Amino acid sequence: MKWSETRTALHLWNRGHWKDYVFSQGMLFVASLLLVFFISIGLGVRRLLDRFLAADLPAEQVRVTPRGLQSGFFQTETGGTEITEEIRRKLEESPLVERVDPQIYARVPAYLKGRLGGRPYYTDITLEGVTGSFLGDSLLEEIDWSYTLEDSSSRFLPLVVSENLLLLYNAGFAESNDLLGLTPEGIIGTECTVTLGRSSIAETERPPITVRARIEATSRNMNLFALGAPFEFVDQVNELFIPGEPTKYSALVITAKRAEDVPEIVRMAEGYGLRAETRRGIAQKAEILVGSVTAALSALAAAILLSALASAIHTLVMDLKNRRFALGVLVALGTPEKRLATIFAFQILFMSAVSMILGAATGCLLSWGADKALLSLSPVLRAAVDSLVVFPVGWLAVGTGVMLAVSSSIAYVFFKRILHTPVIELLRP
Repeated sequence: MKWSETRTALHLWNRGHWKDYVFSQGMLFVASLLLVFFISIGLGVRRLLDRFLAADLPAEQVRVTPRGLQSGFFQTETGGTEITEEIRRKLEESPLVERVDPQIYARVPAYLKGRLGGRPYYTDITLEGVTGSFLGDSLLEEIDWSYTLEDSSSRFLPLVVSENLLLLYNAGFAESNDLLGLTPEGIIGTECTVTLGRSSIAETERPPITVRARIEATSRNMNLFALGAPFEFVDQVNELFIPGEPTKYSALVITAKRAEDVPEIVRMAEGYGLRAETRRGIAQKAEILVGSVTAALSALAAAILLSALASAIHTLVMDLKNRRFALGVLVALGTPEKRLATIFAFQILFMSAVSMILGAATGCLLSWGADKALLSLSPVLRAAVDSLVVFPVGWLAVGTGVMLAVSSSIAYVFFKRILHTPVIELLRP
């Protein structure tokens, strides 16, 4: 039997029977769509976490804080262990520790007043004293971070704003009140005044102090939760408003000599009754959570994909069994069994490839649309990232090829077994 005659016979064979494959191929299309959608979104979210967490979280650092929750001059769960100069000194003396960067909150009310975008601006603030080594040389390359109250008559108080604080402001306040969002580049160089000892909700008995200030930089450091100011200045303000009280640190950022020593430093800090967190550990927990959800959804889509491929093969196999007589006629006319098995396997390959590629393309399109919609709704995300999705084209192509090769091979084996049936059995009514 010639190839042209075989092609005509197969055309007549499939005429009126394509509807039998619509359901299985529809499942394959939807499964491919969901799998690509979940993978692209999941990888995008993980990249976003890397952007905000992992990239700035050295594995050898530990953040030590009191058990209570402290925010400026507010303190909860008082009575627990506080970070004193003695504890700091003991931690610094450990042979495992390379450096300890202390942080200290201004324990007095304060507010900031200035102009942003040509409009008067006023807000209560919390100052957080940090050292130059905490911020890093790259951030302070052109900034003089040494400052005391004596310098207030001749210099601006240098301030560093946490980019996380900007994100919270933009997402939680600016958008809901139709205010302009703030970008890191837009606020650098902004001059203002900072009043210590008074705010909109509290006031001290001592007369307040007002100093001129300027926002010199922004920082992505995850350990900076407020407006960063020189450590000596904040410590001096606390001593001025609360005289005689010993220095109590809000946090210590400990840098270990080796990342392998971090667990021992954590145990040491917890032995003093303090809370110790590894910044890498926080990032990894977030990544594990996102990765688990993505893996679960992708596994579900992959299961649907496998079921759809099995359904497509099963549909064609049952179709062959239900039309044994017509199959026997093709064999009786001299069509080689190997050619028929190859042709039917190719039919599975072709239909599955079309369904999977169209499904994957639609999944990419949907995830791209979701990305654009989310970025258009949130200026915060738009300012922080270019895209929320990742399209691993190479891996998707390899995965599609492997799935098609496996399904076609399995289909070939099944069809070869059916076609190996004696012709007399195939032609039997």
